[in-house]
Amino acid sequence: MRAQLKSAIPVLAILGALFALSFPSLKLVLDAGTAAPAAQLTADGVRVLISVVLAVVACATFIGGRYSRLCFALYLYALSRAAQPAGLWTMLLPERWRWIAALPAALIAGSSIYGFVALCMRIPSGQAISRWRSVDRFLPIYAVLVAVIYGASVIPGFSINAYGVFAALIWIGYAIGLFAYLDRRRMAEGEELLRTRWVAFAIAAHVLIEATFLALNLSGHQQRLATYLFILNPAPYAFAYALVTGRIVDLRVFGGRALVYGLVTTFVIGILAAINSFTLKALPPGAGLLVQILVPFSLGIALVRARKLIEVAVERVLFAQRHRAHAAIEQMIVALPFVERTESIETMLVQDVREQLAFSCAAVYCSTAQGFELRLELGCDGLARLLDPDNPLVLYPRSRQSLVSLRDIPGLPGGPSDGNCALVNALPIVGGNKTYAIVFYGEHVSGEAVDRDEERLLLRLAHSAATAYAHLLLLERERQIAILQSQLDVRDSP
Repeated sequence: MRAQLKSAIPVLAILGALFALSFPSLKLVLDAGTAAPAAQLTADGVRVLISVVLAVVACATFIGGRYSRLCFALYLYALSRAAQPAGLWTMLLPERWRWIAALPAALIAGSSIYGFVALCMRIPSGQAISRWRSVDRFLPIYAVLVAVIYGASVIPGFSINAYGVFAALIWIGYAIGLFAYLDRRRMAEGEELLRTRWVAFAIAAHVLIEATFLALNLSGHQQRLATYLFILNPAPYAFAYALVTGRIVDLRVFGGRALVYGLVTTFVIGILAAINSFTLKALPPGAGLLVQILVPFSLGIALVRARKLIEVAVERVLFAQRHRAHAAIEQMIVALPFVERTESIETMLVQDVREQLAFSCAAVYCSTAQGFELRLELGCDGLARLLDPDNPLVLYPRSRQSLVSLRDIPGLPGGPSDGNCALVNALPIVGGNKTYAIVFYGEHVSGEAVDRDEERLLLRLAHSAATAYAHLLLLERERQIAILQSQLDVRDSP
């Protein structure tokens, strides 16, 4: 069940983006079909463009974040920003059906405040600190309350000033998020402190923009200015930046499957806008509105059906180079135990792996009587020629016997060089209790981190290389035994 849900998450992400983007695309179509001023059409076009960008950000972080609560909060928050104006359908449907049109608007309003406050309380660790955990547990109920009040505000003829109550609740949420973030940030230090400065600036801008936005809406003036203020909010992008740089979201996903799903979303939105335009002009009003409701869900069902076809096409076309590189490393894993020279092993571990996985640099240190000696390097400057066995660069990979990030090694005096290279990972070649070599790799040329598939391949490669080193050591011992045996035979001969 969990595996099925996990495989459906990319599709659910696209469906959410479709649902969110149907509102601004419908608004653009409606304005384009009437005598709307050019400024209004420009505002609607910018709204659609920003909505597409936000949908891509939401899909990428949600899929690339391994479905953590932080990434889910950003997904809801970004899509809620993309979905404005969500109350548009209340003006199009007959009066007795407007409560149905209020449901998506209410859902989006609740998602927005939930996503924002959850991000403020949980970023960057993913967990709220102890004094805010009770507030964190109450947050879903608060989001439902906001959703109900906003849903009431978009239904014409409601007896109370629901939008004013909604604005007050929103400001309570903003205050909670702001104080929670400031409280969490007091304990940040080092890189975490630098990373969260962007978020602090974005939250301040967000509060200022939302204050102006709500004030303009309550006064009923300058609706176009309110629209521009809303769509230019920097908070979703700052949160996404903090998640990526904090390694909560794998940076590789922005050049991988998640971005592809986001781009597929933009393509489907174009189809949706074209269908909207056709139905509003060619069909009677009632039938056209029915199609407006059914089309996003129909496209969603079609995407569910076409998911496997999309994934196959993506894998074969856009990720062909990645699969070829992995296949090449698989061949190296099979071939390494049969290598007859240490130079060939070193070339495969450094040159071939660097070329296939597009690492910025690579180097290998082999075990000698004096320590670990640099045998081959590519793309690196100023590497130390010899490393002591007790050097942290050697000691920690030997003890872990796994791929080790150099950033996680305590007390590291600046890496294996003078700082002019970008080695970030160490791969020990270990057989039994003997460490034959340690291979250092840099980041991908694109700046992406090593993902789990590549880590598994490298570990298998290291195991195969250890077998190769042990095989060569055995061959060398056999040659030495043969030489000694020949010397003994000569000495014993009459």
